[in-house]
Amino acid sequence: MLVINQLNEIICDTGEGPNWDRDSSTISWVDISGKSWHEQNIDGSNLISHKVPGEIGAIVKRRTSGYFAAVEEGFAEINKSDGYALTNNFLTPAERMNDAKVDSAGRLWAGSCNKDFKSGHGRLHVLMQDLTVKTIVTDMTLPNGLAWNSDNSEFFHVDSIEKKLWKYELDFDNLKLQNRSLLVDFAESKGAPDGMCISNESYLIIAIWGGSRLEIYDLSGRKISRIDMPVLQPSSCTFAGENGERLIVTSARKQLGERANSQDGAIFIVDGVGLTGNPSEKFGG
Repeated sequence: MLVINQLNEIICDTGEGPNWDRDSSTISWVDISGKSWHEQNIDGSNLISHKVPGEIGAIVKRRTSGYFAAVEEGFAEINKSDGYALTNNFLTPAERMNDAKVDSAGRLWAGSCNKDFKSGHGRLHVLMQDLTVKTIVTDMTLPNGLAWNSDNSEFFHVDSIEKKLWKYELDFDNLKLQNRSLLVDFAESKGAPDGMCISNESYLIIAIWGGSRLEIYDLSGRKISRIDMPVLQPSSCTFAGENGERLIVTSARKQLGERANSQDGAIFIVDGVGLTGNPSEKFGG
């Protein structure tokens, strides 16, 4: 039986990028347009909020200490005095970073987009451990929802504006993507695919922005089930908990106006999903 609980009273304009650190039992997540990020123990204690000077697409833990982030200008080292130090300032003022995630080699993958979501302006970048950047995919619109299969031979990502879930063959060591294929087309669905995670059982869990639900697919693109959420705009998800059995779901209040309920923009813990996932990877730079 599914049990969905709101973790705290924080309401985000654009909540995104949940990240789970099992070592500290800490969840971190961002509010993109709210220019802030938050961290809290999974038991609901020790909530700390931080402001930043620009839009922040995602935040990840480092293997050494602290955090790194995909931000409005590019990539940045986060400090806890409400700011960040840019390490890679390569985006134009018309762009920003969106979703980001670390692979098992410790590299930070992040999608950038035009702030007005112009078609073809989205790109996928990888921040290496030496803080150099490789751009590996172009000609997207709003790259989102990154995931790798268990042996890193396949890579998956969402384009939220195009409403498509893409699959690639991946040369993991050499960062080469090839033979792109359309795994799921959401053109006829209510809502758009947004953030995504993958379970240990090889299922993709996708937040459906504007659709009040998560959808679960196998790696062939077959829809398995759905999880209804008490918010209109669930935005992303990740597994958490000591055994990876809990699902963390962010949401957004942005542009809802009078349609918003009291929980839109909150972060949730979903128990009883029946799937498990690994802790979030940490950036090796």
